[in-house]
Amino acid sequence: MADVREQRIYCAEQIVVPPELPVILKHYAKEVIRNKPGDIVDFSAKYFRSLLEKRTKEHEFSEIVKQ
Repeated sequence: MADVREQRIYCAEQIVVPPELPVILKHYAKEVIRNKPGDIVDFSAKYFRSLLEKRTKEHEFSEIVKQ
């Protein structure tokens, strides 16, 4: 792992935000607000695991359809 001093960000131009990140965070925030979880870390882990499983299933389905 690189030294922390090598990874410091000094200006906004050094920050690259993946285009899908704002949408993911918006949906996540809405779910947190709707559900008001007692344990936000546990809720978050389950939320993102579910999102990953859904994406994996959709990818598998699209691969089957292509065949």
